[in-house]
Amino acid sequence: MLNGCKADSTAERPAADSVTALDSVAQTGDNKAEDKKAEESAVKESATKKNTAEETAVGESAGESSGQPPETEEGITVIGEFARLSAEEGNWKGLTTEEKLEDFDFLYQTLKENYPYWNLAERTQNIDLEEQYRICREKIKNSETDMQLFTNIQGFVGPCGGIGHLQLVIENWADDYSNLDGISEDLLPLMRKISDAYANDTSVAAYEKIEKSFQKAWEKVQAYYEEQGMSDLLQSDPGSMAQEDETGDTILLDSGETDNLLYGIIEEGKTAYIKIRFFDMDYYEEDRKILTGLYEKYSDYENVIFDLTDNGGGGMPYFDDIIMAPNIDHTCTADTYQFVKNGSYNRKFMDFSEYKPVSEVPELPRLNQEDLSGLDLFVADTYKVEPSGEKKALKGKLWMLVNENVYSSSEYAAMFTKATGFATLVGRTTGGDGIGSEPLPIVLKNSGLIVRYSPVYGTTPDGAGSEEFGTEPDILSPEGESPLETCLKAIG
Repeated sequence: MLNGCKADSTAERPAADSVTALDSVAQTGDNKAEDKKAEESAVKESATKKNTAEETAVGESAGESSGQPPETEEGITVIGEFARLSAEEGNWKGLTTEEKLEDFDFLYQTLKENYPYWNLAERTQNIDLEEQYRICREKIKNSETDMQLFTNIQGFVGPCGGIGHLQLVIENWADDYSNLDGISEDLLPLMRKISDAYANDTSVAAYEKIEKSFQKAWEKVQAYYEEQGMSDLLQSDPGSMAQEDETGDTILLDSGETDNLLYGIIEEGKTAYIKIRFFDMDYYEEDRKILTGLYEKYSDYENVIFDLTDNGGGGMPYFDDIIMAPNIDHTCTADTYQFVKNGSYNRKFMDFSEYKPVSEVPELPRLNQEDLSGLDLFVADTYKVEPSGEKKALKGKLWMLVNENVYSSSEYAAMFTKATGFATLVGRTTGGDGIGSEPLPIVLKNSGLIVRYSPVYGTTPDGAGSEEFGTEPDILSPEGESPLETCLKAIG
């Protein structure tokens, strides 16, 4: 999530080694915010895998016509168990075949006309979305339950690897989007529309039943892997799989920890450390108070390290307001370009009055021309953060740790940091998609299922796509070395 209230789900999944068991959609536990946060990093990990139309996330082979996937050679999956549910357990509405196909066709057409990463997803994931659509549609024709529509939608969007936040929503996010506190006035109209979309009665009712079905499927998968002696592939808390504090052998003195923060002193008077797990706006007020106190405590330290490794995102205001603004003494800006498809669904949510045709885009040396051919409009946009005080709260040198799981609004933080020199960026190249807008929900009217996507293809001033390239640190960590270790070596 970029401008919104919650941490991303991309956000929102388990680590790559457990994808067989969970099949990219499994989440457990009662803490939905934590589940959403875990998804983002795992989606980006799975994005490195190549998929074909015959190798969908549903686990089916191209030759099968049934809407029900078989067991995989490696074991059973949650998505597979979803598809095997009986009519009693697998129906939340009892959809007709025509209603399922109407939903699926609407989803396909909406993505085709509005999703700006269509070409990028095909190019980088080695897939053919037209063929993917044809295969999954044929299976939906032969499906017997509502849940088989769910699994085949996942079979269509899953192989895109979460590019541009594309994902089938697997739980009710209405409450997560209901709190619009802290959203700026210029973004409120967009966020209200998104909030209303998630809160529609059909979707709320559907996801209430889907979550119950998920629990049954998860318990069966969990029992299977425990019986096979492979329970190490499963975690009771998916967030723990995506989020590891990389302090290693480094001992923190006078340390403290909350749900979202870990902080302490590495060397008295010289180096302090602050880990921020997510930019979740639910933590905004609590973390503002804690960080303000830490800034006072560490004000005269020579070095302060902000650790954003594995931070899957949340709200941009978290970074702008309580990390950057207190620690700058002048206005900081970063120029970007934002490209969109001029589809009717995008226009329901966004105002394109200031956008220009892509035929007028200036020469951008790193802009992928194949991707550009699928886009319609663009706008030059400048991000800006003003100092919140007369002087910097932290007087010493600032460092920011990042890795490949930094995505969405935390990628925005990395991009902005490097563009402005706010801190020295250390670690590994980030996951990307930090330039743009809040992902938009596509509501399927018959089933109530929701698929979301980023409407904006964002680039740096030279045209490098944020989603594809992320941000390269100022100091790269050698293989086998954590960003914190690299940073401490640089500090000396």
